[in-house]
Amino acid sequence: MVVVTPDDVASGWRPLTAAEVTTATGLIPEAFVILAAVVPGADSKSPDLVKLVVSKMVRRVLKNPDGWRVAPGGSIDDYTEGGGTRDTSLSSGELYVSPEELIWFGVRTAGAFEIRLGGS
Repeated sequence: MVVVTPDDVASGWRPLTAAEVTTATGLIPEAFVILAAVVPGADSKSPDLVKLVVSKMVRRVLKNPDGWRVAPGGSIDDYTEGGGTRDTSLSSGELYVSPEELIWFGVRTAGAFEIRLGGS
C-alpha cells in the first residue's frame, strides 16, 4: 500500500501552510480513489509513480485553490468584466489525473480519431 503525506505533496515545491496541510490531508484519499478509477490496476503500479501522481494531483489544487485561469486583474490584454476567468480543468472537477500522467501509467487516452498507416 502506497502512503502519501502532506510532506510528499510539499516535496520539491514549498512548505505547506497549516491550512494547506489540512486540505492536502483531505484530498489525498480522494486522489487515490480517482487514480484507481481511471488507471486499471493502479494498486499494482510502481509505488514511486503512484506517490508522484497523487502528490501532483493534490499540489495542482493547492497551487490554484480558486480555479483561476486568469486571476481578477491579472491580465491587461484579456480583460474580463468583474474579475478573471476560471480554469476549466479545475471547474470540471478540481482533482484530476492529467493526460501526461495517464501516459506514464500506460493508459491510452481516446482522441478524436486514429489514423493507421501501412497495411494490415
